[in-house]
Amino acid sequence: MADVPLATPTLTSARLGLRPFRDADGDALFALHSNGAVMRYWDGPPWRETQRATRFLATCRRIAEDGTGARVAVVRLTDGSFVGWCGVTRWNADYRSASLGYCFDDAVWGQGYATESARALLDWAFDTLPMNRVQAEVDTRNAASARVLEKLGFVREGTLREDCIVNDEVSDSWVYGLLRREWSRSGVPASVSDPSRSETPS
Repeated sequence: MADVPLATPTLTSARLGLRPFRDADGDALFALHSNGAVMRYWDGPPWRETQRATRFLATCRRIAEDGTGARVAVVRLTDGSFVGWCGVTRWNADYRSASLGYCFDDAVWGQGYATESARALLDWAFDTLPMNRVQAEVDTRNAASARVLEKLGFVREGTLREDCIVNDEVSDSWVYGLLRREWSRSGVPASVSDPSRSETPS
């Protein structure tokens, strides 16, 4: 576990802005996670209570305060609309490892936003942390998410059999891993506005 705060970055890629979550994101966040199509392959059912968004935002702040990673809102630069989120979390300084996660509105699927935002955040994470390994897990039925990870250079390492049971539906998960020496940058680094490490996001 980390023992110092880790400021959540503000990043800009070609089409997207990645920034700390704000309380005002609660409604958009709830709309995202209450969408049955978006949550089809998630490890839990769609949200039904708006308080789930409040708890999610509190967890984002705690992750930064604990120094265990960063979870960012992803917005489209052309109109500022919230399209999803991306996170590098579960940072373990002893093992120099972390986990990657992301979630995007089905209205923007197929546009490469998940790949673009994850690449920008991974660039930041590899630059900021002495991270050696990033892990991600994906439902074996979610071919689109698996392609995102493979585009980023992740290697499929194994299968967690009957890993999740959601609404009595049993599913397997693939485990993907990415090592520092395997990481390939996009060629055009994201621009970064990163406050002091000692700060915590508002």
